[in-house]
Amino acid sequence: MASIGISDMCFVEVPHPIGMIPLEEVRAKADKAFPAIIDAALNWKPQAAQDTKAMPPYPARRVKITGTYADLNAIFAKRKWSGGMPIIPPTPEAVAAMLKGTRHDPSEVLWNVPPRMGQLTVELVAALGVMSGCKPEHMPLLLSTIKAFSDPRVDWQGCNTTTAATVPVVIISGPILDKLGIGYSTGELGSFMPVNSALGYFINLVGDLVGGSVPPVIDKSTQGMPSDHVAAVFGENAKETPWKQTYAEEMGFKATDNVVTVFGAYPGNANVDHNSASGSALLDTLSSGVSGAASGIGACYAEYGKPSGKRYNQITFAFMMLCPEHAATIYKDFPNKADVKAFMQKHTVKPFKYYTSGPLGCMPPDFVKDYDGETLMPRFMNPDSFHIVVTGGPGKQSQLWLPFATVTQPVSVLIED
Repeated sequence: MASIGISDMCFVEVPHPIGMIPLEEVRAKADKAFPAIIDAALNWKPQAAQDTKAMPPYPARRVKITGTYADLNAIFAKRKWSGGMPIIPPTPEAVAAMLKGTRHDPSEVLWNVPPRMGQLTVELVAALGVMSGCKPEHMPLLLSTIKAFSDPRVDWQGCNTTTAATVPVVIISGPILDKLGIGYSTGELGSFMPVNSALGYFINLVGDLVGGSVPPVIDKSTQGMPSDHVAAVFGENAKETPWKQTYAEEMGFKATDNVVTVFGAYPGNANVDHNSASGSALLDTLSSGVSGAASGIGACYAEYGKPSGKRYNQITFAFMMLCPEHAATIYKDFPNKADVKAFMQKHTVKPFKYYTSGPLGCMPPDFVKDYDGETLMPRFMNPDSFHIVVTGGPGKQSQLWLPFATVTQPVSVLIED
């Protein structure tokens, strides 16, 4: 608690679960906890704050370790200085070499990373970059990625403390892909993509080591994801994009700009369509996939860019990671990308009965009259909720990625030296 300026705090624990149990059980748990709440309100007193001095974020503390590479990794894992996977030792020499990749001062604090609010300096970015396998020339990308994830619209804290399985998603656009060897074609999220993997590992080291998102106390993910170790890093395949503008250009950047886009997401869903020969037929299967993705979702008629408010699990946008062959099929019938988005908004629907029920479920706006369980309800209010990125290599396999419920918008940042 000290990291957020609170010396002490009182808690009354109500046993899990509260959700998806009968109302009478909820009331029984509340009644049982109530005496402890009254006692805490009347009698609890905070302990005197300990007069301890916080360690300055810069320069980083030096630690001498004697032993083998395996010994070092075991020590790092035991002390929670790594996520448990092997790391490259962040020696002073290696960190100094990484810092040559940026003009930023090593002492600059870039972000107080939630939920622990650990201070992330440029020096620490360099150290975590070394540990994850990044190179000095990657520093501008690392710093820009941190800038994007620190934007409140991404809700880093929500994504890293939820019971959901969440994935940090990164999309990189521009000439930097070829310059740094970032994968954007076949197998980009898999093995033998060292830069994608190193960047993905770096992102989660920031969350785990600086932000403190470690299970089971802080990271509450019920099952977790492999992406808790290595985030999903896509490259935009501009060479195979049939439309006039790439995704980065849609976001207001130039074709020559290097751009990083980020958001926190539920696990991606596969769209495996080898049969649709027309754009509309393919969009039918894609819209069906989006309508059912992150099943159990509460909200219908979600408005892009608006917080959930009273609506539980309101997802306000969707990313269509289209493979080049699917993009080409759609383009033949939909040469204007705006028409693709309009089609998707109109057809991403499902019967009212398949949404979450209850007061936090699908609450149609007042203009929707006389509906029943079979009435088709759209997930989104407007076409802007759909984001289209062409990525990957040959084959007819696309992916659909929906954001975590508290992420209001993806954030795009220019990658600068």
